[in-house]
Amino acid sequence: MDVNGRFLRNSLNRSWLILIGLTLITTALAESGTLTTLSVALIAVIAMAKGRLIIREYMEMKAANPLLYWGLMAYVAMFSAAMALLAA
Repeated sequence: MDVNGRFLRNSLNRSWLILIGLTLITTALAESGTLTTLSVALIAVIAMAKGRLIIREYMEMKAANPLLYWGLMAYVAMFSAAMALLAA
């Protein structure tokens, strides 16, 4: 990071760091040895957050057709819910 802090001002850099942090959290939960219903639900919620971040920042969907954006968001939510239901 430079002296002026420009690295964290860039939204893609912040998004990248957030995705890394969320991935480390889900990895720690999954590798803890005991998956409870709460930990599976937390992993599903984190997966939804990561999906939303990827859709908005890396797929350039901020300015896309709202139907397409919300369709992708619904897909991410359904996939995360299915993951939680099948793992529980």
